[in-house]
Amino acid sequence: MNATIRSLRFVFVMMIFMSHFGYGDISAFDAGGDCGVAFFFLLSGFALSMGYGSRIDDGVFSYRHFMKRRLLKVYPLHLLSLALLLVLFHPEIGHKLLLNALLLQSWIPDANYYFSYNGVSWFLSSLLFHYLLFPVVWKWANRFTLIAVVAFCAAAYVLVPYGRITAVLYVAPWMRFVDFFLGVVLYKLYRRSSGVNIPGWTEWFLVALLAASLASYPFVDAKLRNAPLYWCVLLPLIFVFVHEKGPVTKCLRCSLFQWLGSLSMPIFMLHPIVLRSMFHFFNSMPYAVMLALCFAITVALSWVVDRFLLSRIDEKLKS
Repeated sequence: MNATIRSLRFVFVMMIFMSHFGYGDISAFDAGGDCGVAFFFLLSGFALSMGYGSRIDDGVFSYRHFMKRRLLKVYPLHLLSLALLLVLFHPEIGHKLLLNALLLQSWIPDANYYFSYNGVSWFLSSLLFHYLLFPVVWKWANRFTLIAVVAFCAAAYVLVPYGRITAVLYVAPWMRFVDFFLGVVLYKLYRRSSGVNIPGWTEWFLVALLAASLASYPFVDAKLRNAPLYWCVLLPLIFVFVHEKGPVTKCLRCSLFQWLGSLSMPIFMLHPIVLRSMFHFFNSMPYAVMLALCFAITVALSWVVDRFLLSRIDEKLKS
């Protein structure tokens, strides 16, 4: 993976972390959660296209091998997180557990299902659907399907009632497919842009635009907060930063950001469990102390999981 994109994964997973860190009198950073989720859906389409698009074009793509790799990168961490949550909090065991374990929960338009157990796993549920469709999406991603997808998206945002925003616009796999599809289209555009000259100041402009979009979150219609608010900045941000030609990308390529970026998926999956545990057992600490401890414990636990589980899976996949 591109070094700058790896670091950006940490930046946006921390936005999601802060969207769940509501403590004391300070509210959670809600805008960061919506922005971070949109980024990762877009990036998944972009990154898969970068890794497998040419193989599909050359006729050497193995769908079986592809899905095996995707499942091995998703399920062990998901099941470990689920098991950890069951041990720590002893939630009610029922049919929702089976749906969650199989990553089918995001298909049920009920918060008691799609946010059940380790709530963030709904993201993997929707992402798995995108993995299944990826080869077809790559072949059919062109200007005509782009128009069709955008038209479908616009109709959905108009027709979905406000009471169903989270269930449909935020969680539903078929709706988050729009983000994934845009990521695939973005890579096809990037592949044709090898000679494009991108001024260094563009990166600073996009950082400022991202900050402005986050600041505008409370004033934007609730239907547009899930993703459309951020598409206009996240798509060019990924496009520009992957070229690695500006001052911001030089900072992002530092070893610390690279290391933290490599832990972004375990941080994403484990941070709700850490936060829930800390809020339950230690609820009288100052905000800054609680934040520092939660972050440190999440990173440490993520490193352990990466070192003794995920890295070994990667080694087997490469062998």
